[in-house]
Amino acid sequence: MATEIIQERRCIEYDNYWLDFRWRERPGAGFTFECDEHGNVESMNEAAQDNYEFCLTHPDQVSGPQLVQDQGDYWEPAIIRCDCGAKVVLENLFTITCDNCDADYNSSGQRLAPRSQWGEETGESYSDIMIGNPFEGDY
Repeated sequence: MATEIIQERRCIEYDNYWLDFRWRERPGAGFTFECDEHGNVESMNEAAQDNYEFCLTHPDQVSGPQLVQDQGDYWEPAIIRCDCGAKVVLENLFTITCDNCDADYNSSGQRLAPRSQWGEETGESYSDIMIGNPFEGDY
């Protein structure tokens, strides 16, 4: 049976914006506040609001604001449906195990043979695979 892909792996691009204020007497130290692309500060907790108001009202102590843009991307892992019906997130690079039924999948979403069969073709035993340290020896 073919594995059902619920969500393909995808690249998520983002743009974050910050208002940056710096202490005049302590280079490299200061405050940043999340904002939109126009510099409008978004909601914040009371302590952050107090700091923001301080920065706005004390230009003799704090320089800024400078609008800073942070662009980047990250990969969101694929999600498959296990044979038992549970969702499995393919976020690992080696073996992904279903939390519901303990079925194992590789990072491409292919179901693996039961662990009791692992190593048969190479002569490894179950304890070699499950108890041994993969970081020891020459690989």
